[in-house]
Amino acid sequence: MSAGDLFDWADQNSNGHAKLEAAFWVFHYANPLVYELLVKYARQWGRSHEHGSINALFERVRWDFGTEIQPTDGFRLNNNHRAFYARLIEERELDLHDFFRLRQQRRQASFGPLNATLPSGEHVA
Repeated sequence: MSAGDLFDWADQNSNGHAKLEAAFWVFHYANPLVYELLVKYARQWGRSHEHGSINALFERVRWDFGTEIQPTDGFRLNNNHRAFYARLIEERELDLHDFFRLRQQRRQASFGPLNATLPSGEHVA
């Protein structure tokens, strides 16, 4: 699927979440290195921890390889992509299933676990 196809798909959906997901897929296909690094770092972390933080992994990628990442939406690493990467990694990498503590998204993504099976995404202070 091309970037244009992804944005056409997003435009056909009325909710803003579809546009976030489409932007994620455009970025993901333009920057396969990001996924590879996130998986590598998650596996390194997982040797000594039961769970990991997509936020910490994202910041490590940003620190180590930020200048090598091609922006697709004005950002080299858009924080909006974090939740999508966590879901994608857990779905594709069997050894990293349940590695992240996922929360419900405002709108259900087209992949990953169903919101109904996850804890609330609301933050309680």
